[in-house]
This record gives sequence, C-alpha cells and structure tokens, in this order.
Amino acid sequence: MRDLLILALGTGARVGALCDIEGAYVHLDLGVINLMKWGELQSNKRKPIVPISGPMGEVLTRLTAQHGGGYLLRAGGKPLAEGSRNWTQMIHRLVGRAGIDKGLAKGQTGANWYSIRHTFGDFLAGRVPDFAISAVMGHTSITMSERDRLFAGGSPTTEIYKRRQLQPVLDVGEALAADWWPEIIKRSRTLQRG
Repeated sequence: MRDLLILALGTGARVGALCDIEGAYVHLDLGVINLMKWGELQSNKRKPIVPISGPMGEVLTRLTAQHGGGYLLRAGGKPLAEGSRNWTQMIHRLVGRAGIDKGLAKGQTGANWYSIRHTFGDFLAGRVPDFAISAVMGHTSITMSERDRLFAGGSPTTEIYKRRQLQPVLDVGEALAADWWPEIIKRSRTLQRG
C-alpha cells in the first residue's frame, strides 16, 4: 500500500485511476503517466496526464520492471484494479498506522483519499499557473488524438513537440520536487524508511 500512497501523494489522482495504472502508460522517458487507457471512454471523472516526481520515479521503475505493461499496483499478487476494494478502509488503516488523525476533535473529518487530492491542488495554487493545475487534476479534457500524438513514437522533432505540449505537467512535477516531496518525506516515517 506504500506504493499506492506515494502515487496518490505525487499525482493528486483519484484512487480508482491510480489502481488502473498499467506499465504501458508510464512514460519514464518523458516523466509522465497517462492515466487514460487507449480506447477508454472519457467520463466526468477525467483521467489526466500527471508528472512523475519525487519517490514516484523509483517506485514506477521497480513496478514496471516487475509487471511490464500490465497493472502495476497489486495486493497478494492480484491487481488492485480487479475486484472490489474498500478504499475507505484502506486509507483509514494507512492513516491510523501513520498517526495522522491523532488528536482530532470530535466531529472533525479525518484524512481520506479526497483530502490527499484536495491538499495536492491547494499546494499547487500560487506555485504553478491555474491551467497547469487544471491539467493534472483532470479538470480539462485531453482528446484521445492529442494523447496519441503525445505518446506515439517519432523523430527528435516529435520529442521537442511532446515536451513543449507536456510543459505545464512537467512544471507541476518541478514544483512537487522542489517543495512538496521534501516536506512530505520529512513528516513521514513510512517514506523516510524507504
């Protein structure tokens, strides 16, 4: 579950989208993950392109080496994407082990998957342009043809185009690497242990 937590902290993505990550959609060379699979229909809960930053690179390198192009996040050898999971119980166990909710007053809401997502977005405000936040939070739509152009092979000129198009996402990754991850790691015994 440590890997899931690192990806949640590093992407601000919805937990279901994280569990659906397949190695084929991780682009370590570009520093991004495409959370939407080819042929998948876009729903109201858009799946953005998100940066790879902080300890995510190490986690994703290990997981893609282990599982290739298949589902990366697993429990008991089975992909988290298959079958139903109680995500609320899972985050409450993680939060309990970390002691995050100790000392909450009666009636205060504890940490949950959405609070990670919300805090991620709040952190980015003022550090990167609003359109970059919208892009990585899934508040804007990226068509499948745009994704195809970004992730198809090509010439060195194509690589320049890709990086230019992905720059807002990469800017978010730089902000996370500079300020977010150092603070998260400093405050997390789980991430300090490695």
